[in-house]
Amino acid sequence: MPERGMVEERPGGGVFEAPLLICDWAADGGVDGTTQWLGIDMTPHPTRVLKTRAATGRSLVTSGHLGADLLHLPAGEGFLPHTHPGDHLLIVVGGHGTITVDGAITATAPGQVYMVRGAVPHAVGAVTDHVILAVGAPHRLLDSPERQDLTEYSALLTSFGTISCRICGVAATGGEELEGLGCPHSPHRFG
Repeated sequence: MPERGMVEERPGGGVFEAPLLICDWAADGGVDGTTQWLGIDMTPHPTRVLKTRAATGRSLVTSGHLGADLLHLPAGEGFLPHTHPGDHLLIVVGGHGTITVDGAITATAPGQVYMVRGAVPHAVGAVTDHVILAVGAPHRLLDSPERQDLTEYSALLTSFGTISCRICGVAATGGEELEGLGCPHSPHRFG
């Protein structure tokens, strides 16, 4: 059985099956009145996430089907437009970022949770160093080539061929044009 806080791979893929897997992913900062404080590690993690320039992560737990990872994106970096098997539940636990879906760039912040349908092209960016707790099914390991399938930037645009930044309040027909309007949030910068 894996030790507390460990995900162990089987030779040839998969993970050890256990009746219970527990992983410490944040430090207990104690309770202040009615607020529980968590210490979130905002430093890069040990495993490079494939198909990204600078994202790293730490696998927390997985059954081989359902799993959770802690992801770290350095400021200014992100996940290129992509799809992936299954849906992901993303919990922002540190820093500020963006999610781009269906022609709109939207701000994300600690305490938010959002769900991304795996078949819908999307991109995730980091405004500041950004840490996300990602829960997915089916789960793919961080360094698995099947974790995400990259798509063209145009897959993020609306059916009218536009993209808008809800943070900057500007719209354009592409990332370079958004950047020319002073918007630093377009996911075209990630690759």
